[in-house]
Amino acid sequence: MHMVITLFFSGTAVSLLTYQLIEIVQAFMDLFNKHY
Repeated sequence: MHMVITLFFSGTAVSLLTYQLIEIVQAFMDLFNKHY
């Protein structure tokens, strides 16, 4: 059971990090498009 919980939390963390990265990239692209 402990293994399942660990996998669940690591999966959630990866999902959140990926989501944040996508948000940052989109914001960066918006800035880039405004300047050029």
